Amino acid sequence: MNSPTYTALKATYCSLVLALITAAPLLAAELSTAFPKDPLPLELAPRMGRPFNDSAVFQQNMLIPVWGWTLPSADVVVTFDQQKHSTKAGADGRFQVKLDPMPADKLKSVNDAPTGHTLTVVTRAGGKEATSAFTNILIGEVWLCSGQSNMAVRFGNTAYPKNSQKDADYPALRFLDTEWTVSTPKTCGRCYSISFVFGRQLQSELLVPIGLMNAAVAGTGIDGWQYVPPGEPPIKTKYQNFIPKIEPLVGHAMRGTLWYQGEANVKDKQGYLPKMKRLIDGWRGVWGQGDFPFYFVQLASMGESPTDKPEGGDGRAGIRNAQLETLSIPNTGMAVAIDIGGRREHPKNKYDVGLRLARWALHKDYNHKDLVPSGPLYKSHQIEGHTIRVKFDHAQHGLMLAKKEGCEPPIPTPDASIPWLSIQAKDGTWHLAAGTIDGSDLIVSSKEVREPTAVRYAYTQHPIGCNLYNKDGLPASPFTTCGY
Repeated sequence: MNSPTYTALKATYCSLVLALITAAPLLAAELSTAFPKDPLPLELAPRMGRPFNDSAVFQQNMLIPVWGWTLPSADVVVTFDQQKHSTKAGADGRFQVKLDPMPADKLKSVNDAPTGHTLTVVTRAGGKEATSAFTNILIGEVWLCSGQSNMAVRFGNTAYPKNSQKDADYPALRFLDTEWTVSTPKTCGRCYSISFVFGRQLQSELLVPIGLMNAAVAGTGIDGWQYVPPGEPPIKTKYQNFIPKIEPLVGHAMRGTLWYQGEANVKDKQGYLPKMKRLIDGWRGVWGQGDFPFYFVQLASMGESPTDKPEGGDGRAGIRNAQLETLSIPNTGMAVAIDIGGRREHPKNKYDVGLRLARWALHKDYNHKDLVPSGPLYKSHQIEGHTIRVKFDHAQHGLMLAKKEGCEPPIPTPDASIPWLSIQAKDGTWHLAAGTIDGSDLIVSSKEVREPTAVRYAYTQHPIGCNLYNKDGLPASPFTTCGY
C-alpha cells in the first residue's frame, strides 16, 4: 500500500516515534534547510554564546575563549576570578577574549558540590553601561556528544543498573542543550543516556566536574553535520544540523567528541569512511584545538540476518567495516556494540555503550594505561595449512567466549561454539567455519576447505549470539580479512 494518504500517515508516525524516543520534540530550526538565519538584533546588554550561562563547565588547563555580541565598537570587560580581559566589539557586534588556563575544581566525591565561579561581562557604549553575571561555573572536563537518535535517547528511557536515576545527585555533572543543567534525580532524565553514563564514569575516576554538550538530532545523515568552509558550496542534504547544533558551540574549549551516527547512512557502506574523515577533519579544523579525541560507536545489530549466506555482507556489515577503518584517522576510538542490539532500532542498553566510550577516554586522555580501551579489533591474519590464524589488537590478556545479558558483565562460556564465522576457499566460495581460541589468537577452519584465503566474523546485519570477547569483557568487532 503506497497511497499518498498512507505515505503521509507513515511519515507522521515516524516523526512521533522519534520524538518519543528522544523525549523531546525536534526543533523546527533543526529540520529546516533555510540557513543561515537572520541575525538577532544587537543591543548593549551582552548576548553570550551558548556555552556561557549559569552552571557552565569550563575546560581545565586550556585557553578558554569567551564570546558574545553587543553593540558594534562597544568596549567589553570580562572578569573571571582574578582574571580581567578587555576588548572591543567588532563591526558585527561580536567580541571575544580568552581566559588563561586554570586547574580543575577538585571533588572529594561525585556528590561533592564545590563553590562555583562567576563570569562577569561589562559592556560600554555611548556613555551607557550594561552588566551580565553568570554564576556557579565550574572548571573540569568538557565533551561534545553528537549524532542521531541513538545518541539522542534520554537517560530515563533506557536500561541501566537499579537506582541509577534515583542516585543521580551529582552537583558537578552538568549537561548543555540550550542552557546548562545540573544533574539531580529529577533532571538527569533530560540528559542523553550515553553521554550521562560516559560523564558519570569519567567523574567517578577523575573526581573533577564534567560538562557534556549535547547536540544530536534523530533521523539525520552525516552530510548535514559537515562543516562547510566559507565560500564553498553547501552540501545537498535534507537536514542542516551543523549550523543550529554545532556552530553555536564551536570554539568552546573541550577535551573531545563522542559520535553515534550511521543508521541513516547504511547504504553508503565503504563510502561512509571518507564522510567520517571529512566530518572529523572539518570539526577539528574549525575548532582550532588540533586533533582532539574523536570517539564513536560502531552500529549495533538490528533486524535479522540470513542463515544460508556464509559470505555475509548484507545490511550493516559494510558500514560497520567502514567504521572499523575510521580508526586509521589519528586520535580516534570505536566502541563496539555488536553484542547489545535487537530486532528493532534503538537498543535499550546504552549503559554499556557509555562505559565503552569512557574506556577510550580514560585510556588515551587520562593516563589509565592499564585499562584496555576496546574489545578485539582485527589486526592481521596468516594462512597455516588448511587453517587461518587471526590476530587482534586489544587482546593482550587473551580471548574468550561469553554470553551477555542486559547491563551485566558477560559470563564466560568456554564450551560454546562461535557463530557467524566463515571461511573462504581458493575458488572464492564461502563456508561456515569453526573457531578455536589460542591465547590471543583465533584459529579458523572448515572441513570443507583445504586451501583457505579469507575469514569473516559477524559480518552481517544482525549476528544474533555473537560471543567473541577479550578477557576484559569487551566484544570483538565484526571483521572481514578480504575487504568489502
